[in-house]
Amino acid sequence: MKRVATFLIVVLALSAPLWLAASVVDATRIIPVALPLSALQFLVVLLAAVIVIWRGGGSVPALLRRGLDINRIPGLTWRLGVVILMPLLVLCSYGLTLRSGVSVSVPPTPLLSLPVLLLIYSLSAYCEQLGWTAILTDALLTRCSVLAAGLIAGGIWAVWHFIPFLQTHHSLAWVAWQCAFTIAFRVLLTRVYVATNRSVFATIALHATYDTAFSFLPSFGSSYDPQWMTVVTVMAVALLFVGARPHRFRALDRA
Repeated sequence: MKRVATFLIVVLALSAPLWLAASVVDATRIIPVALPLSALQFLVVLLAAVIVIWRGGGSVPALLRRGLDINRIPGLTWRLGVVILMPLLVLCSYGLTLRSGVSVSVPPTPLLSLPVLLLIYSLSAYCEQLGWTAILTDALLTRCSVLAAGLIAGGIWAVWHFIPFLQTHHSLAWVAWQCAFTIAFRVLLTRVYVATNRSVFATIALHATYDTAFSFLPSFGSSYDPQWMTVVTVMAVALLFVGARPHRFRALDRA
């Protein structure tokens, strides 16, 4: 686990300057999507992953290629599933938001922004998942069950996101629910990662399509409610684990 410790230390050390910069420069007032400058910390994760692989004598090109391992995903069902699952969950959460009586009177997000959002979020998801999945999750899966690995990685992921969430100027309740969603989402990513023969591409697809879907809600995601997103994600996680074979819950040998 020395590699994991090094990875986390580097991520923390390199993220801190971005957190400080975001406290000075309020990017949420500049770009349509309410993201702080610290959202650029996805680059830090890729850099940390490259550093620990290089220092450990591993192959950096092999690490980078893992983000393109779509061939690991078994069958058309999973390949379609990793693309459509998160947009469906975001749509369900939005429907629950409307059903709860919340009035959404903001303008729709321009359709032309969709490919731009998808491109940006695919890049950020690629950078993040090479670290959080290929480094952290892989290591945890050699020692923990799938559920435990997801919860541990999710807790770390939520803590890392906590300051950027605060810097979006949402309420503490919003931040708490978004942290809860982050943990549930990490568990979902871990479960799918195992089910798709450890395809990092699968986790990238899920991450990128979630970010794109929530940002495409009316007024670039201003109508997004993490409370309902957490509810539907926990339900999806429960269904995925109920449908898992018993051996999927155990720790895995290193591939």
